[in-house]
Amino acid sequence: MSRSLPQDWINGTLHSLNVVRDLGGQGEIVHTSLSVVRVKPSARSRKTQNLQWRFLPEKNDDPRPFAGRTNRGQGKRLYIEGSCGTPDPWEAAKVAISASQEKWQDLHRELQQQQAEQDLALSVYWERWFARAEQESRNKPNRWLADKQNLWKGAHGLGLQPWATNKSVERISSNDFLEFFLIVRKHCEAEGSSGAEARRQYKTLIRRLFKEARADFPALICPEFPEIKRKV
Repeated sequence: MSRSLPQDWINGTLHSLNVVRDLGGQGEIVHTSLSVVRVKPSARSRKTQNLQWRFLPEKNDDPRPFAGRTNRGQGKRLYIEGSCGTPDPWEAAKVAISASQEKWQDLHRELQQQQAEQDLALSVYWERWFARAEQESRNKPNRWLADKQNLWKGAHGLGLQPWATNKSVERISSNDFLEFFLIVRKHCEAEGSSGAEARRQYKTLIRRLFKEARADFPALICPEFPEIKRKV
């Protein structure tokens, strides 16, 4: 590696060094954005001189939920990062290369697992159930089908939840439901309603989809839902 650091880094105005361009890193680099950075002191973290490594993969190659984007896919993408455990940029570059490779391999193993589970996700049973529901006769079929599609594809629909599309149906937990129904309740309260009726409709649909999934998982049991309290 070259032993010359950029002057801006030396005088403290530069807070990030690219592992390849600035530090001459060699070997299997996980992404061209791999860098070592100075940690900015904050009230919540202890001050340290140790550097951190970070990189941001392409969105299509990022196995994290929402490709690493915050606020359930509405915010900015976060770096994949870790501590170098040293304040020395040259040593930090070595750590960055090896640690990022290990992290990247872990993430891709998770991606492979996700892809396998997607074939058994709740979304699979939604497609199967809805395709059959479209063929059934009922009063006002267009309205009924539109309502069900909104429960799945709406602004806060089931289809937007990672556990409904990336997790095997048999691994869906009560905590997944708890998080989802909190989102629905807050959204409804912001619009001036309790959300009780909306949550009942979601529960009915989920139970139907779990019943659909029993064709592949005969022993499947739908997890407990959060209690819906009636307003008097």
